[in-house]
Amino acid sequence: MRRLALLGCVLACAEWRMPPTFPERAAGRPVLHEQALLGLSPQGDAAVAELLEADGAQPRLALLVFDRAGGATRALLEASLESARAASRELQAAARGPAPALAAIVAARWPEAFVRAAQLGYAPRPPSDPEPGRAVWHIEGAAEAGALPLALRVSPAAEPPALLLLLSDRLGDEGVELGRVLLTGDVVGPQLFLQGGVAWLLAGSVGANPLRRTVGLHRALLDRSEAQLHNAHGLQDYAAGELDAARREFGRSIAADPSYVDGLYNAAAAAALTDRAEEAVNMLARAAAVDPARVQVLGRNDEDFKSLRRRPDVRALLGLRRPPPEGVAPPP
Repeated sequence: MRRLALLGCVLACAEWRMPPTFPERAAGRPVLHEQALLGLSPQGDAAVAELLEADGAQPRLALLVFDRAGGATRALLEASLESARAASRELQAAARGPAPALAAIVAARWPEAFVRAAQLGYAPRPPSDPEPGRAVWHIEGAAEAGALPLALRVSPAAEPPALLLLLSDRLGDEGVELGRVLLTGDVVGPQLFLQGGVAWLLAGSVGANPLRRTVGLHRALLDRSEAQLHNAHGLQDYAAGELDAARREFGRSIAADPSYVDGLYNAAAAAALTDRAEEAVNMLARAAAVDPARVQVLGRNDEDFKSLRRRPDVRALLGLRRPPPEGVAPPP
């Protein structure tokens, strides 16, 4: 027992000597984390300046590339400590302002970042203009889906406090959520940049005592979001028994994003229910080519495909080894 007590004392002392998780030098110091969009490639990749000062450490200022499809972030360049300190001082002076500030600071204190971004094909792009007096941007949908008029808007959410980027085809609709920016103080931004079917939302928040300012870029692929919007409308029509309208919306979903599995699967179900067997199998096969596991999960007990389950090709797509028994309902 005494040995155990001694061991406990040793471990406790070792724990006491470990450095604190949050450094003492960070107490009362400002926390700055702001990003600025310096340029966009034709495909919608973003050249981004990032200033980070936290935990009492020296500030760091770097030039990064954000991939349009969510791939790994790449570092291109890092500013000198002197430039990072100068940028940090200016950002702290402007920190309580409601607008993103880092882009102008980088242009003055670290112009090499803009030069390098331009050399690599990232052209400066001003933020898109919203509807006057509102955080609403009007855009045109994918040409393949009919180029229908759409709206991007930023709306607040109460729990937890956040800004939501929503896509809708009618301004009164709730819309499809494309992005969410958590807030810990007063709102900074938003600004919206559009290029190559990608929306980059720049927004964040700032609080005091100590100063905490976080402003970042949030990516949304418009083709996938538009596909989700049409798919949601199609499901509403489906639930109302309006299968022709549902088929039209699912078709628009696929036109906006041909790789969107839910749109393909639901189009297959609607085709099966309207006696379009070959169309249903074709859509089901396209969905399975993208994500076979999801198709099997969705379709294993789906009564919409009841008329097709005896086909070997359909059973293979749905992961069924044998035909369903006659007169026995599938498990829930």
